[in-house]
Amino acid sequence: MNLSVNDWPELAVAIVPYQRYGETFKIVEALYKGTLFPELYRPYDPGRGCGHS
Repeated sequence: MNLSVNDWPELAVAIVPYQRYGETFKIVEALYKGTLFPELYRPYDPGRGCGHS
């Protein structure tokens, strides 16, 4: 079955929030957290999401 690009189902939609440059982490803290910007820091919480309690 050959599908053209327009016939493929939409698998995902990228939502990229507008980022305001403001406060930043100190360099050592940014390296530890993986981001320079506090508003982008999302630590992994295995008990959150997917309906699990």
